[in-house]
Amino acid sequence: MTTNLPSHKPASRLPVMDTADRIRSGRESARSVAERTLARADAVDPAVRSLVWRDDAATLAAADAVDAALARGADLPPFAGVPITVKDTFAVAGQPLTRGSLAIDETPATTTDLLPAAAFAAGFVQVGRAATPELAMTTSCESPRSGVTHNPWDLGRSPGGSSGGPAAAVAAGIVPVALASDGGGSLRVPAAFCGLVGLKPGRGLLPQRVQGWEGGATEGVVTRTVRETAAVVTHLAAPDPLAWSRGPAAPDYLAALDDPPGPLRVGLLTRSWDPRIQVDAACVAAAEDVAAVLRAAGHTVVALDAAAEGAEIMDLYPGVVIPAWLRQVPLDHPGRLQPYIHRVMAQADALGAAGYVRGAVRLRALARDVTATLFRGADVVVTPTTATRVPEVGVVLDELTRAAPTRDAVVYERTLAFTTVPSVLGTPALTLPAHLDDDGLPLGTQLVAPQGGEALLLRLGQVLERHYAWDLRRPPHHAGDA
Repeated sequence: MTTNLPSHKPASRLPVMDTADRIRSGRESARSVAERTLARADAVDPAVRSLVWRDDAATLAAADAVDAALARGADLPPFAGVPITVKDTFAVAGQPLTRGSLAIDETPATTTDLLPAAAFAAGFVQVGRAATPELAMTTSCESPRSGVTHNPWDLGRSPGGSSGGPAAAVAAGIVPVALASDGGGSLRVPAAFCGLVGLKPGRGLLPQRVQGWEGGATEGVVTRTVRETAAVVTHLAAPDPLAWSRGPAAPDYLAALDDPPGPLRVGLLTRSWDPRIQVDAACVAAAEDVAAVLRAAGHTVVALDAAAEGAEIMDLYPGVVIPAWLRQVPLDHPGRLQPYIHRVMAQADALGAAGYVRGAVRLRALARDVTATLFRGADVVVTPTTATRVPEVGVVLDELTRAAPTRDAVVYERTLAFTTVPSVLGTPALTLPAHLDDDGLPLGTQLVAPQGGEALLLRLGQVLERHYAWDLRRPPHHAGDA
């Protein structure tokens, strides 16, 4: 395990904010930024394959609209002209929404989901749609519709999933930020495997029409830095007056970053929530090193054991909740689904309505108990993000094809060993790319806080980013200055 940095330094350490500033000041046009972004995609994406759909004319037209607004002297939104890509699980009016599946036709969506709508209102210019595995069902990124997405750190390795396309696009330097989603680790796992910052917001922070998977499915962004994540999330977290349930208004996360938190009780959890899942020693060492840095910064570190109820959550969530929610996804050609997804969905049919409700009620009760236990003696918890190093392409999908819906898919289970339970709890969780393993591949460490703790996580993340300087790293397959 290493924290070594490459010899070269990037031109910009904060591409989201720097790009917005250049456009707003007139030093560069939004069209120029868009043209350069498309050129970067042309340069690197034939190998990485992060984007599955592009409308370059629409991208350039949106950029031209930003330039026209600036020429009129109009007030620009905060990220006017900054490129962003959108995972192929988000509806955007006029664009196909296939969810990586041949079972869904390329019929254009008629509405736009709330998070991309918020991103466009904040001025972001969309550059294509990013890859996801079929129905966002794996922690890898191979799909029968779009093929294989590769990790920019090693094209033979997986970028993770299900937000593998968004993470690969940011890691490869195509765009500085991408919209992603997370129902059990789908944002955090690829952020960890691709060397990015990934915040899974707490339940209800960012706008969603429906909080799927019993509230375990949330949406967010992946970026290279804590500061960029804080800035973007601040502007996407506008209150939703039509939300089923509403929390307090989000603070200005960016403004709070430079105020280091006072002494905290930091829990260190390095055993999986399910004791049957083995944890790679390198993943443990990375989390322990992060805890040591926090101890040196004045915080108290205490060792934690996983709550016993965590293992039951990891049985119920994929065995009850996910199959039932998958069953309600509209399909044009159900027979074209991969066989293992049919087998997962069949669990919902066997459960019936009463069985589902019993499982969901039990899950919510367990979540309360685990939350109480987890944060009784800790203000924040440090864990490995995954229990495995970055797997090779095809390993996870091959396991699921063979073993699903059982939990005998060893590497797949290791990818979710630490991320599933925070999803069910609804707590915010932040993965940070503090280390590289002996193969030079990213190792993620996760911070978890109670509900409403996003600001705390980001402030701690800023401390760690200054220590590890991961924003200076670049993978071998990076668009550079194309």
